Amino acid sequence: MKKLLAISWCFPPMIYPRSIQVSRLLAALTNHGWQPDVVCVDPSSLRSDQLLDESLNRPAGGLVKKFQVASLEDWMLVRGLIRLIPAFGVLPDPKWVWKNAAFHKCASLKASIKYSAFISFAQPWTDHLVGLQLKELTGLPWIAHFSDPWADSPYVDTSRWVMQKRLEMETTVIKNADAAIFVSEQTADLVMKKYPAEWLSKVHIIPHGFEPLPTQEILPQQPDKLLELVYTGGFYGNRTPEPLLQAIFEVQKNEDYQKSFRIRFIGPIPPTYQQLAERLGIKNCIFEGPSTHAKSQKACQNADVLLLIDAPSDSPSVFLPSKLVDYLAFNKPILGITPTQGASADLLHILGFPTVDPSDRSGIAAHIRSLVDANRIGRLSLPDGFAATAGQYQIENAAAKLDQVLEKITL
Repeated sequence: MKKLLAISWCFPPMIYPRSIQVSRLLAALTNHGWQPDVVCVDPSSLRSDQLLDESLNRPAGGLVKKFQVASLEDWMLVRGLIRLIPAFGVLPDPKWVWKNAAFHKCASLKASIKYSAFISFAQPWTDHLVGLQLKELTGLPWIAHFSDPWADSPYVDTSRWVMQKRLEMETTVIKNADAAIFVSEQTADLVMKKYPAEWLSKVHIIPHGFEPLPTQEILPQQPDKLLELVYTGGFYGNRTPEPLLQAIFEVQKNEDYQKSFRIRFIGPIPPTYQQLAERLGIKNCIFEGPSTHAKSQKACQNADVLLLIDAPSDSPSVFLPSKLVDYLAFNKPILGITPTQGASADLLHILGFPTVDPSDRSGIAAHIRSLVDANRIGRLSLPDGFAATAGQYQIENAAAKLDQVLEKITL
């Protein structure tokens, strides 16, 4: 087995999309002759309200080993410093206090284990700074894995000086890494357009991957069954369920539609949205709060339609949420409330699913009515070709592509 060192603050048992994706990918990589060691955060050093799920651990028969490193990020002194000087929360992120401890653990492992290469997973961006320091120390082949844009992120609104510092960090990482992986062409194009053309040879596109579920018996659809739509995950920045709630308010004015569907929100959703639903008199929305991974999986399996809700964007959206790829495992119709041009929309259109702009409340309402109507007559079904397209996003395909990149940089 070839040894790989991975740097990922996010890792099970912590329940984060990034945690799930990284552990899933590394476990699948063992099928290609790699034995990964992971340096990750020790969740016991963080706030006690962290939601954990031990079932997410994927040790792959002992081939994936994790080395947990404590972090001081939740110490009152550190949190107070970030409140006092907000720039410390985005240079590069609040996890910066973990960097030195993580680097020392990586250096210690490298001193006793012969690794062929290492990979850093962001976010958080601190992981890449650990990787940069390790590259300078060891010269090992290095892959920097990006799930989102860094310096170009629309979710960071700060001073010009801070933005310049973030750009300098990103530039140094991409310049020194032997390969840079992005999860969508759109993200890669946005990030790399400002860099020398010769750096493009480092770029590889490897989308998120899902784990196939055991084959289940497909029961005949029951006409007039209550339509259940499910959304899993949280909301932050400009990503909000408010347009959906306003659309539901319009739909429920027709009592016949009001009693024909319900929407379940599963995840860490701010109470303001439940309060908005109550003010609007919406009775068919259920806010269930954070849950275990298994509970979220079960909700998706029982759903009739899965919801993707993205932030609005004046330009094509570069984001391809891992949630969308995870949804493919359930063989369910998906309604994409997402910019109609961009990474998510491209995938949904190839799959044959509809998209509606997050700011188009009347359009969202029309799609809900259409789904209810199809459900009433037993015509809620998957588009032709769904299985073939979805199959391309299985985690084994992502692992095979990562193996190819590793082979290339370790020749």
